[in-house]
Amino acid sequence: MTDYSIKISPRAKHVSLKITPAEGLVVVVPRGFKNHDLLDELVESRSAWIKKVFSRYAEEPSLQTDAELPESIQLPALDEDWAIDYIQTNARSVRAVETASLRLQIMGNIEDSDACAKALRRWLMRRAKENLLPLLEQASEDCGLSFSKATIRGQRTRWGSCSSTGSINLNYQLMFVRPEMMNYVLVHELCHTAYLNHSASFYKLLESYIPDYRHHETQLKQAWRSMPAWLYRLQAA
Repeated sequence: MTDYSIKISPRAKHVSLKITPAEGLVVVVPRGFKNHDLLDELVESRSAWIKKVFSRYAEEPSLQTDAELPESIQLPALDEDWAIDYIQTNARSVRAVETASLRLQIMGNIEDSDACAKALRRWLMRRAKENLLPLLEQASEDCGLSFSKATIRGQRTRWGSCSSTGSINLNYQLMFVRPEMMNYVLVHELCHTAYLNHSASFYKLLESYIPDYRHHETQLKQAWRSMPAWLYRLQAA
C-alpha cells in the first residue's frame, strides 16, 4: 500500500487524490468526512494512476520541484510578460482577472493552490483561443491550406493534431515557445489537411513553407522540459 496523507478541505464535495513532489500522495476529503476506513481501498483502486504519476516525476526533471504558483508568467509566443497578484476574497471560487496592461489578479480562496493553478490554466486557455486561432487563420490564408474547424486543448504529449475531416487541435502550451516554433506547429498541422501522414509528400510540402523545419522539430522535442511545473499539478477525481 502506498503511503499517503489526508487533507481536509472545506470546499471539497467528494474525496479526491493528488500528488505533488513535496507532499507525495494526498487524499483530499470534505469537512466532516467519516468513512476513513474506505480510503485504503480507494488508494488501492487508483494504484495504476499513482504509479504512473510517480514515474513521471522520476523521469521528468521539470516536474521534480514543487509546483509553486508563479509570480509572473512569460508567454514567448506573444512576447508577453504578465505580473500576477494573489488577492484573498470571500468568494468560494478562484478566478483570474486581467486588470492593467500585462497584469493578472488571482482572486478568491488563494490558499487553495490547486484552485489557483486551475484558474491560471483557464486564463491561459482563453489567452490561447484569443491569439492562436487568429494566427492559425492567418497561416491558413498565407499557405493556401484550409481547415474545417480549430480548437484549443491541453494535451500532454502533442503540440497539435489534425483529423481526417480537417479539424485542427492546438495545445495551449504553445504559448510558452518562441514565435517561430509556434508558427511551425501551425503550418505542420495545416499540411496535414493535404496529407494525413508523415510521408515524403507531406515533408516536401512542409519544407516548401518552412525550409528549416527539422530544426524546429528538434527544438520542440526539448521544449516539453521547459514548461512551467504549475501546469502539471496532478489530481485525480
